[in-house]
Amino acid sequence: MNTLNKTKTSALLWWLTGNPKKVLLSGLLAILFFTAFLPQLTMDPEAESFLPKDSPALIYRQQVEDIFGLNDPMVIAVTNEGKNGIFNPDSIELIHWLTQKVLAMPAVNQERVISLTTEDNISGNAEGLVVEPFVDELPISQQQADGLAQHVFDFPLYVGSIVSKDASTSLIVIELTDDANGPALYESLLALVAEAPIKQNEVLHVAGDGAVSGYLSTYIVTDASRLVPLSVIIITLLCFFAFRTVQGTLLPGIVILAAATSAMGVMSAMGDPIYVITTSMPILLVGIAVADSIHIMSEYYEQRAAQPELSQRLLVIDATQKMWRPIVLTTVTSMIGFFGVYLSSYMPPMQAFGIYSMLGLAIAGIYSLCVVPACLMLMPAGDSSAFKSKNNTIKNDIFSTFMTTIGKLVLARAKTVLTLSLILAGAGIYGAMNLSVNESWVDNFKKTELIYQADVAINATMNGTSNLDIVVSTHEKEGLFKPENLHKIEKLQDFVERFDVVGGSTSIADYIKQMNRSLNENKPSEYRIPNDENLISQYFLLYAASGDPTDFEEEIDYDYQQALVRVQLTNGRLQSFKPVVEALQVYINNEFNDTHIKASLSGRVYVDYEWLTNLVDSHFKGVALALLLVWLVACLAFKSIGTGSLALVPVMLSTLAIYAFMGAAGITLAVGTTMTAAIGLGIGIDFAVHTIERVKVLIKSHTAELHEPDELNKVQIDSILLQLFPSTGRALLFNFFAVFLGFGVLGLSYVPPLAKLGMLIAFAVSISFIVSITVLPALIKIFQPRFLGFQQDKNHIALALNEATIESSHAHQEKA
Repeated sequence: MNTLNKTKTSALLWWLTGNPKKVLLSGLLAILFFTAFLPQLTMDPEAESFLPKDSPALIYRQQVEDIFGLNDPMVIAVTNEGKNGIFNPDSIELIHWLTQKVLAMPAVNQERVISLTTEDNISGNAEGLVVEPFVDELPISQQQADGLAQHVFDFPLYVGSIVSKDASTSLIVIELTDDANGPALYESLLALVAEAPIKQNEVLHVAGDGAVSGYLSTYIVTDASRLVPLSVIIITLLCFFAFRTVQGTLLPGIVILAAATSAMGVMSAMGDPIYVITTSMPILLVGIAVADSIHIMSEYYEQRAAQPELSQRLLVIDATQKMWRPIVLTTVTSMIGFFGVYLSSYMPPMQAFGIYSMLGLAIAGIYSLCVVPACLMLMPAGDSSAFKSKNNTIKNDIFSTFMTTIGKLVLARAKTVLTLSLILAGAGIYGAMNLSVNESWVDNFKKTELIYQADVAINATMNGTSNLDIVVSTHEKEGLFKPENLHKIEKLQDFVERFDVVGGSTSIADYIKQMNRSLNENKPSEYRIPNDENLISQYFLLYAASGDPTDFEEEIDYDYQQALVRVQLTNGRLQSFKPVVEALQVYINNEFNDTHIKASLSGRVYVDYEWLTNLVDSHFKGVALALLLVWLVACLAFKSIGTGSLALVPVMLSTLAIYAFMGAAGITLAVGTTMTAAIGLGIGIDFAVHTIERVKVLIKSHTAELHEPDELNKVQIDSILLQLFPSTGRALLFNFFAVFLGFGVLGLSYVPPLAKLGMLIAFAVSISFIVSITVLPALIKIFQPRFLGFQQDKNHIALALNEATIESSHAHQEKA
């Protein structure tokens, strides 16, 4: 800092320490102000939230839902592993009982409940087309149940979608009147399943995209309410072990509270909901926000032990002023990591996570530099047993001793340290080249969760729980009566069903083929689309006369101009459905679309495809942007390109280490992991900044102590660098513990993406800390860079030696 800045800083600190009550009161009122907005927080656990509201894919999907009335469903799966599967009187009665209970639930769209006991069979007799319920009366004998099985398997449309091919499973498909009722309905369905009168061999599951979204909001709230208090307790205990005083334990808590409430409160005030990823924000801020106050408290107790004669006010001002520059710099660089996430992503959850985390970190820095010093003035002065003093010399505790030992090992084996860092960099580059994205929305749950197990079970027997929709539009009304258009739809279904991940598909063409067979003596060869437009039109009229004309509203619009083909997939992960989406798009463009008919992709799977395929680009843009901004800030702060570049070494190695670890552990880029490198970069550089700042001070102080020319041989670089470890190294150790444990707590999350995010950032911070206290000192020792003052010191010493030699020569000459 220049003199002007020092003067301004000193003046501010004199005012803060002279008006501590005003400062504390202002800080507490600000916390209360932020807290007042928290009750207004809402939640958005939907996958659609990862696309901007003006995204074409999202807008089109909403249009499709409006036309066909389709929402993401919940399903109850009834499974019977017995000889006859679900086709026995008891299981059919259970399906009927569950269906009637579901129909009575107010949140359920009664017209969109599909089960064996609600659906109609299409058959034919001498009088024509017959549309009647599969289950008019519940079967009371196995013979009647076998007859029902025959009817169902004679209607291919329902095989795989309502009843599994092996007859072991049947689904009850449920749509909501309002997606906002999803969490409550899911809980109601679980309660219903728990009280259901199941018999031997029967098992019930609740799953589906609607169930996933419905349960997720409850799931993440429960998760956060468990982890936030746990993280606060852990960090509080850490502060106690670091300082062993009331001040050292409580004051960081004020900073944590201010950071978390400001971020969440402003987010609520701005009308942004809690997304899956932003639930981790308070937990992350707990670990990050405490770091600055740890450095101030460490410096305060160290100065108190070294200079006990100074007044409390002078000690507080001195400690805060020494930490002012590195804390401002580390706060800015940490904010940059989150800013990189914000700028590089178009996804609202990522943007919210980045911008509001930045705000929390800014508030943490302000409270650390302003409120903490004020509080120290209001609390009784006291020594910390962790900083014992003897004859104004600080006695190392176990942590200082540990760091000193590390320093000796590093300085003794500097070349080995650099060699290992190069190996790590190589492994990281290889890992980065092999990164891929792979995620499913159900992966937000642990594999032990009932909803995850239900998804696996249903995908194993049914057509699948993930839906890819294809909207077919003709250029004229009743265009779907034309055989050529229906044949195109049929070929489209044949094409997509070639993929192993596709369990099946349904469209209006399936109903027409069933009607054609029913009116042609039920011959299997007549399960086809007739080549007569008038006949197809008559089929719809016949169906309307015998059944409910609204039965087709999910497959076709009122004008018979638009149709929906729903493709069901047994795996909702990107790497499984990506080949299907991309091949289908090529087929539609090249083989399907013409001047008379067009097809477009929609549905949950297509929405997931749109935002997931952009994760890799978003990830590397975020990392590159954060790296550039951090470098610029470091260069400006240190007024040296060389020093700024040196500060990047730990975070660059930690970023590469993340990639190496992800590759070795088989971790793919996903919602949580895509932000890891940018955040880890912004946080991890704090260790490098404090290390370099301390090294520059040590070099400067040792240079000032050189008086005699023969002192050059006594001053060893090792002795200079070794002084870094017991003081700054100790503070960095507890800084590392705080951030590591803060993110480590997130690793205990019930939500796997958040657990991976916490685990990977904790890993990144570990590497940044280790590299800062090992590779940086090794580099400095070996290269002794000019920008840190070494060359300047040598020139200064050489000049002093030269002057001393000349003076000595003159003295000898005069004496002679």
